[in-house]
Amino acid sequence: MVKPRETLSEIEICEHGGGSRRRDGGSRRRDGSGGRRDKSRKIIDFSVNLNPYGPPDFVFDAVREAAAEISEYPDSDCCELRARISGREGCREEEILVGAGASELIRLVALSFVKKRAVLPRHTYGEYEVAARLVGEEGGAGVKIERVEMPGLRVKPEQVVEKMKNGDVVFLCNPNNPTGQYLSEDEVRQVLEEAERVDALLVLDEAYRDFVEKAFSQRPTPTQTGNLVVLRSLTKSFAVPGLRLGYAISSAENIKMMRKAQAPWSVSVFAQRVGQAVVGSAGEEFLNQTRRKIERSKKRIEEAFAGSIQTDANFYAFDVGNASAREVKRRLLRCGILVRDCASFGLPSHIRFSVRRDEENEELLHFLLEKEFSEKREVLSPLHRNAHHIAVSEQVRETNTLSPELH
Repeated sequence: MVKPRETLSEIEICEHGGGSRRRDGGSRRRDGSGGRRDKSRKIIDFSVNLNPYGPPDFVFDAVREAAAEISEYPDSDCCELRARISGREGCREEEILVGAGASELIRLVALSFVKKRAVLPRHTYGEYEVAARLVGEEGGAGVKIERVEMPGLRVKPEQVVEKMKNGDVVFLCNPNNPTGQYLSEDEVRQVLEEAERVDALLVLDEAYRDFVEKAFSQRPTPTQTGNLVVLRSLTKSFAVPGLRLGYAISSAENIKMMRKAQAPWSVSVFAQRVGQAVVGSAGEEFLNQTRRKIERSKKRIEEAFAGSIQTDANFYAFDVGNASAREVKRRLLRCGILVRDCASFGLPSHIRFSVRRDEENEELLHFLLEKEFSEKREVLSPLHRNAHHIAVSEQVRETNTLSPELH
């Protein structure tokens, strides 16, 4: 019998939001909830960080059009989609690689560039470490994972800079998952300048950038350096995770190397057609409208928590105190609410929840602040809590209404 690589025995499968499709059943589920729940109650999924107002109708139009091409192989080079992305990003087509979501692109980065060390924040997206460990040499020292501490759960650029060495691959999620922190243009530039000085590679994962209200538009241009790879996701912004679609921007030489490591036809005809539909004026209008709605919802959520939580993204990390995040997740699931526990991020007392539509957010707040956490009720004064309920009720209809052409 041929034994598998020893490296694989050291790797844990990365946990993600969404859980298992079996979570509605009564048996023990892969998401660890256990027990039975009220099956008459529909699950509200706060564990995935998707646009709560998607997918827009024009996405379904693109899927129907793509059905006519199902008997043909996809375009491995994604030529038409790359042309549209080029116009959107202001870079050349040869500086773009389209992939089956950011997760595929992360592994392509690791296959192409990770050699001895990968640098990443202490609490961040788990696929960076998995991808780096997968390329470790069998029987050798393997890839060293250098963690950067996060005092106050904040990524400090100066601490990232201190860790960087020649040949490192540095993964930064901006905004960071699960903490929601968004590094400013100056902070990103500080890290990039050090990467250029020591000749390291900065991988800037901007999967949630579309949800940032004041994201900087003049980010460092990958075409000007071989030390930067920018990753973007389209699946979260338009709520189409079943399609798997994202892209990387870097120097033409970097993209050429990553393309060599990519499996042929990894981006389906459906994903390509949807990508062509969302990269354009209709997609931008949809994002602008929904971003404003999400920002209004965030303000109400933060008011309900009396300012004790904050995010730059479309999700929150919430410290449940002395309770176990996994236990809180189980209790909430029995009430029809699914959140993400952050134990796999190294935060066993935190849960992560996304921003959904106002009436759904209100239900989560009811359990978190009034029912599930009686010891935390002092966070809200009765007057503040009642005012919050009234404000949400009055604005639900307005917030959840999109222009007919974008719904």
